[in-house]
Amino acid sequence: MEYATEKWGGRPHYRGPVQHLGDDEHGAWLWGPKGRVIHRGDGTRFHSEQDMVVLIDLDAWWAPCWWFGHAEVELYVNINTPAVWEDHRVVAVDLDLDVIRFHDGRVEIVDRDEFDEHRELFGYPDDVVAATEAAAARALELVAGSEPPFDGRAAAAWAARARSGRPAG
Repeated sequence: MEYATEKWGGRPHYRGPVQHLGDDEHGAWLWGPKGRVIHRGDGTRFHSEQDMVVLIDLDAWWAPCWWFGHAEVELYVNINTPAVWEDHRVVAVDLDLDVIRFHDGRVEIVDRDEFDEHRELFGYPDDVVAATEAAAARALELVAGSEPPFDGRAAAAWAARARSGRPAG
């Protein structure tokens, strides 16, 4: 299956193959092993440098991603529209803001300049702007407080399961 993000108006952003590991009380867990090919919207391709687990909660305006082995980032939370399952694809609209927890403990909202620029350029509706701002503020609280699933325990367990080849269940 594929996990993809788009920019507002259906512009391709990132996409790459993932495996649906299973579901729990937090949502659906997807696995992307190191070395998989990621496609950018501008046509460039690269190989992922880390194993990744992403959590998809169909009601949430975010998608937390854990990049295992990243030198600086412990947790990267994309602020996006709620994801939609389309056959063998999961897609969400990336709304620019991200919440990052670094290995040194810092937690920040990043890419505010990109959000402000795209809000004007692409004409984000007022309700989308409000939902994006609210989601970023709430994700910041949850990540800073290491609230489940943002504490990473479930993500680590799903990653261990993926690496061992054990089926979900």
